[in-house]
Amino acid sequence: MGKRMLKRTTTILALLALLLSALPNSHLIGEVDAQITCCDSVEVDFYLLGEGDETGKGTLSPFSADLTTEQDVWVTSSVSQLTEIARWRVPQATSGSYPISTWTLSVNYEVINAAGVQANVSAEVKIGGKSWSGSSNTNPAYSPGLGTVDVSIDIDEQGNILSSGELIVVVLSVQTLIFNSPDDDAGVRFIWGTDEYASNLQASIPLVKMDWQPAVVNGHSVQIPVILRSGYGAAIWEKSTTEFKIDGVVVDTVVATMHNDGAQVYLNWQAPDSSQDGVYEVNLSLTVSDSQVQPFRGGFSYVLAFGGGSGSGYGIFPADEPLRSGGSKLSIKIDAEIQDGDRIRRTTQIDLEGPMATWMRWGLDNIGNESLDSLSQWRKVQGSSSTEATHNNQQVDSSEVQALETYLSGRASSLKQFMFDGLMLDSGRLLGVEPIEAAASPTVSIDVNEDYGFSDSTITITIESLENIKVGEKSILFDNFVRPQASATPFWSELTIEARLGTSMMVGTSAVDGSGIDYSHKRFIYTETVTVSKTTLVGEEAMSDYRVAYVIGSLTHSPILTLLQSFAMFVGFTFLARKLTKDKPRVGFWLTSVLFAVVWGYSYFFALPLAFMLVALGVAGVMMLAVAVVTPKISLDDSLADEAAYITIMPSRGSRKKRVKIPVIRCPVCAESIAVKTMKRPARVRCDACDTRLKIS
Repeated sequence: MGKRMLKRTTTILALLALLLSALPNSHLIGEVDAQITCCDSVEVDFYLLGEGDETGKGTLSPFSADLTTEQDVWVTSSVSQLTEIARWRVPQATSGSYPISTWTLSVNYEVINAAGVQANVSAEVKIGGKSWSGSSNTNPAYSPGLGTVDVSIDIDEQGNILSSGELIVVVLSVQTLIFNSPDDDAGVRFIWGTDEYASNLQASIPLVKMDWQPAVVNGHSVQIPVILRSGYGAAIWEKSTTEFKIDGVVVDTVVATMHNDGAQVYLNWQAPDSSQDGVYEVNLSLTVSDSQVQPFRGGFSYVLAFGGGSGSGYGIFPADEPLRSGGSKLSIKIDAEIQDGDRIRRTTQIDLEGPMATWMRWGLDNIGNESLDSLSQWRKVQGSSSTEATHNNQQVDSSEVQALETYLSGRASSLKQFMFDGLMLDSGRLLGVEPIEAAASPTVSIDVNEDYGFSDSTITITIESLENIKVGEKSILFDNFVRPQASATPFWSELTIEARLGTSMMVGTSAVDGSGIDYSHKRFIYTETVTVSKTTLVGEEAMSDYRVAYVIGSLTHSPILTLLQSFAMFVGFTFLARKLTKDKPRVGFWLTSVLFAVVWGYSYFFALPLAFMLVALGVAGVMMLAVAVVTPKISLDDSLADEAAYITIMPSRGSRKKRVKIPVIRCPVCAESIAVKTMKRPARVRCDACDTRLKIS
């Protein structure tokens, strides 16, 4: 009997599994309203931001990433009646209920030029048509310097926020305020808006709801959408730290799109070929700020049956346009070369990965889609008959890539607009000149690097452009080409730059300068190069100040003529110094000539501007002449020592038998050698050894 019951139960379970496998888009739990999971009202720090005046500029944000700008309000005189200091609001609250709880408003303050202050600080909270207030009741004393004032507000009844348009307002006021031993400029400063002064409201209100949508299965590609319903819109995704898991395993392939109620997030999972049909638990955790103790967690159980659809393996492209924000990586490689003496040919390679690459792949599959928003970049791209056939086929096709290449290469204005509005890059600052000002329309090629699916892997855009040379005018190799972006939701989180500019033998630079990035500038006989080695910039500050600029000089600044000019100076000074030391020791001459050669080689190789180079050579040359002038006349011993010194300094020249040209005679009295330092005849010389005077005819 037991075996029969077991067999019957097994059969029923098998039939049930078969029935569920025929419904790949169904959930294990069937009611639609059961799809909404997470999150009840929990205590969250809402940071005070903005100016806090009655114009509505003061806001409350749960995202610590928004703490960027310091704000303050001064109270410089005693207060004897209720006086509003500042107010902040949640402009669009998330629908849901809030419990009975105690909210706490914490505001940083600073007492200046007073022994202290006594103050009764109060706060009022308004939700819809209801309001609650709290205060310090007594007049506590606040010491000089920095501190924090905390005001508790008891929310003594449960309520509901019925729509996202319902306001939540908090007002900071002072009932009484008295300064102790104040100076003329005494005051209290209430401060907020930065990490250092992270004034906040601890409140229990709804923040986000996770609305799980039916899963879509194509072969072993699974897409699970979840709508994050929040009054903060797409920021609930862009400014939060998130983690998706399937059966406890983290999945990183996540794409977010805009949604009327917040953001729609797509989990794209490529299940292993060995995966079996069955129930899979999907979980999402979301953390809005560093102060949040526990993340928001939601999840849902899906019944997945693999093998349906085309099974292309390229992933599933969502219906909505993905968000570009989220911090993509950008890599730029520039190779510029002077051609024909009057133009610069530039090859700019743009590698992008992350949300921006995902957005581009989605856009390629949606070229010319008339259903897109009028502001969408992809609606403006004109397709063709071939792209019509591949439209929305869940993969990137070569015809779609070619259509975008044609669109960007056909009109320079199209390239400029796509880079500016689409890629958030200033084309003129990246390409050297605006595309519409180039010597010819730039050509564009796109490489998806053999990844034709819905992916955030690298896409390479290569732009070939021509630029007319402007002699004597400053031109840029690159200059702060990433457009200003919000630090909380950046488009680009990391920038890598590698660049090179090469001149010809007859064209050189008269000046090169840069900031925010290291570069090298070198000169050879046949070319002059400006090089930026591979450098990575991370963070808003680093990515807002980087540039390398140059000035193409006249013919005299060319590498070959610069070499000839500097060589002429070297030869001239060396010849004069040699003449001046004709009958003197040349140790100083050889030492200064080596120094002169080092200055010449350094200034030429490291491409000092021509004027600086000639000045440096002039200084070195004058030093050589000065040493030659002050060197005393030669004696026989000095001559011999000079000869030895020369051979030591210049060993490659070998022995010089005719080096000593001063005639020498021997004293007939003591046989001492006497140097004859004059060419006049007759001449009289004196022997230093025996003081004998000799006459030479």
